[in-house]
Amino acid sequence: MPESPAPAAPLGYSPAAPLGYSPAAPPGYTLWAGTVGFTSPLAERFAAAAATGCRQATLSPPDVLRAAADGMAAAEIGRMARDLGLDLIIDPVMNWYPDREPSPSRFAGVSTDDALRMCEALGVTSLSAIATATSDIPVPELAGYFARLCDRAAGFGARVHLEFIPFTIVRTLRTAWDLVRAAGRPNGGLVFDTWHFFRGEAQFDLLETIPGDRIFCVQLDDAPAVPEGSLREETSHRLLPGDGALDLVAAVRALHRIGALTWVGPEVISPDLAALPVLDAATLAVDRTRAFVAAALDY
Repeated sequence: MPESPAPAAPLGYSPAAPLGYSPAAPPGYTLWAGTVGFTSPLAERFAAAAATGCRQATLSPPDVLRAAADGMAAAEIGRMARDLGLDLIIDPVMNWYPDREPSPSRFAGVSTDDALRMCEALGVTSLSAIATATSDIPVPELAGYFARLCDRAAGFGARVHLEFIPFTIVRTLRTAWDLVRAAGRPNGGLVFDTWHFFRGEAQFDLLETIPGDRIFCVQLDDAPAVPEGSLREETSHRLLPGDGALDLVAAVRALHRIGALTWVGPEVISPDLAALPVLDAATLAVDRTRAFVAAALDY
């Protein structure tokens, strides 16, 4: 068990907003890997991110392992991204708290230690932390483990965004925000996924109270009004913003009001997008996301 979190430091940390960003300005854009296929080639993924005007791209620990098997080291991956003007995000890091139950996630086979070594070698600017459906400790005690993860990431200059997912033990925005606040780490914050928000509990009243600079990144995706199948099934069949029935306009405007739209990007995990060429999928999703945000905020 890690030590309990120290008293919270002043939360004045500014999470690397795009140059010139203000709450009235358009955000910077991130290409999340799920939008173009979790196993899409890194060179194509990064080129597509740059071509669509994104300034961040994501990859997973399994991506790094596949690249290593092909002879490309993590440091080389990082250089490839930086040469295109991209910062990197590792998504996700798992296994950061005690849990003896095996996870069905495709990302669960990499330990936290190995994932953090990858992050440092890649030179990432941030990483996502996700939970599973089980834990060996009560949920409130996860704060100490999240604090420890943040401290380790701070050692190589990275932020950590905790992601709430409705079929995990960190299932709602409230749970995730309680853990981030209890951890009290200036480099610890949230990732806000609209599918997760609406398929968990759409707590707009809570969202309005969260300082915008604690939401490090926003993922936009849509869905029908009523889930089709289980949540685990539907999460892999998301829709482009505007193609579903979620009140994404209300979410975008609420995030804008609190100053949380610093980094935005589509995470539209969909077999239809994954079947497209990487550049085509990225162009369709990023252009749609950019247009949706602009329309919602009347840019």
